[in-house]
Amino acid sequence: MRICEICKVTEEEVRLFDAIYEGMMNTFCERCSIIENIPIIRKPNAEQLRNTEKVTTVSDRMNRLSGIKGHKSKETFFIEDRLKELEDHPEMELPEVEKLNLVDNFHWDIIKTRRRIGLTKEQLAQSIGESLLAIDMIEKKKLPENGEILIRKLEQYFQIKLRKIEESKEEDKPVLLDESGRELEVIPEEEIESTPIEKNELEAEENEGKKINLTEYDELGNLRDFNIKSHDLEKVSIGDLQKLHRKKVEVTKVEKIEEQKKIEERRRFLHALRERDRIKLESKKRQELAEKKRIEEERSRLLERRNEELNKKKEQDYKEIDKYLGGSELLESSNNANQENSKEKFDD
Repeated sequence: MRICEICKVTEEEVRLFDAIYEGMMNTFCERCSIIENIPIIRKPNAEQLRNTEKVTTVSDRMNRLSGIKGHKSKETFFIEDRLKELEDHPEMELPEVEKLNLVDNFHWDIIKTRRRIGLTKEQLAQSIGESLLAIDMIEKKKLPENGEILIRKLEQYFQIKLRKIEESKEEDKPVLLDESGRELEVIPEEEIESTPIEKNELEAEENEGKKINLTEYDELGNLRDFNIKSHDLEKVSIGDLQKLHRKKVEVTKVEKIEEQKKIEERRRFLHALRERDRIKLESKKRQELAEKKRIEEERSRLLERRNEELNKKKEQDYKEIDKYLGGSELLESSNNANQENSKEKFDD
């Protein structure tokens, strides 16, 4: 069983990746690779596997030979953002089989169904529009990256279930109980008698209803303390329940607005951090360029000074050579003149 070399978590708990670390091939979980900044080796996804089997055209070969490359956007991320994403979505760290909730030995079902129909791997890959490498991988119980699309295609083509069916969770519905604890199908209401209602009694009932509503729906914060079981069901009307529902909807809207504000505030904070890092990086680059320019200027000045010194030395050497050559010629001319004078005297 493979384990992460740093945190020692097993491949049954989280998804592990191969990576080269300190000159050796090891396995790491995604969280450790992000913290330690270790480049991981991911499996190819279905689209990349399909691209490997595409026939390259003449124009593609010419572009490759001429050195023309397509523009690929570099995928950059911040360590804090990636770790926050893993904390918010823990299912991203689950193993591929567990994340897709696949049945046990799902690859056997695929092989048996394919052989029962009488298809080869090449025919199956061509029928569902996938590559032969993807079919080979999934029949060996190895899923490519983003294998959910491939699983869904196989389920639709073979009309089989490769994923476990989750039991539907029944939501608890609120019920009304009477004094003896029996469930009420309808909300009981007072029977309206045909007796004439006096004006004073009507005003008193309206004031009493207003007083009840004010005590129950005074503020949004006090609404959560309202418990319908603690009140007399005979005094609770449909209008009161509708008001309670509207108040709950308003509370939900307020909570959503507050959550949206928190998200926007975090986005602004992250944008400010990125902007600060960008400004720091630009200032650092400017400083490096200024330092490089200063070094180049200093180097050019030193070279000019060196050249001047060499030129002066060459001129001085030339002058000394000229002086030396000029003196030897005068000496030779004087020697020749003396020899001629001596010859003339000898002839006389």
